[in-house]
Amino acid sequence: MKPILLGIPGLSYSSFMKCNPRFLMMLFSSTFRGVVVNKELNYHPTPAWLSILQMEYVKTDQFLTNVPELKLAKLTNSVLINIPITNPTYGEVNLPYNNSLSTSEEIEKVKKAIFEYIDDYPVIVSVNAIDRILLNDGKESKCEIYKIIDGFVKEVINKVEDFILFSPYGEPKENGIREQYGIYLASVPRPNEHDTVKLPEIGKLFLGLVGR
Repeated sequence: MKPILLGIPGLSYSSFMKCNPRFLMMLFSSTFRGVVVNKELNYHPTPAWLSILQMEYVKTDQFLTNVPELKLAKLTNSVLINIPITNPTYGEVNLPYNNSLSTSEEIEKVKKAIFEYIDDYPVIVSVNAIDRILLNDGKESKCEIYKIIDGFVKEVINKVEDFILFSPYGEPKENGIREQYGIYLASVPRPNEHDTVKLPEIGKLFLGLVGR
């Protein structure tokens, strides 16, 4: 299996104790971990994800209509799946960024694509249910979403050797602003064990992971 870079926008340490996602809690205690900091680009998934894919900060306030060459994907020869830089999302799975799709429906489409490619290619993938459903007042509760995502993460991570699991920001708050801090759980340590993880560093870490 090739490495996977798995982003889950909206995944938050603040909800771990409330929702108790068992596999994620196990990863928290058994892998390299840290805090992703995002103080300026936490109002939209596109600038956060672009800053990772380009390995440098990119500012924009909306989904893209034209996608530029994405440095990380090119350098790692990765397959992109469900990346929220466009709406519908970009890559092998294209889903609307709203509450029209349930968490389970998104997970099944994303999981199928991951397992189609992960034997032969590194995979860069986003699971957007927490962000898009909570942001748009969907019917599913936060802990219901966490439970489904936790099962998905267990199934995927148990099939790969190397991974980076992260959230580029925390939960949606009022006026579309998200929490400034996200999650970092990985088979590779963060650049500085005493510092937070920056968005471009996530892309660089995955580049190193694929190349080692």
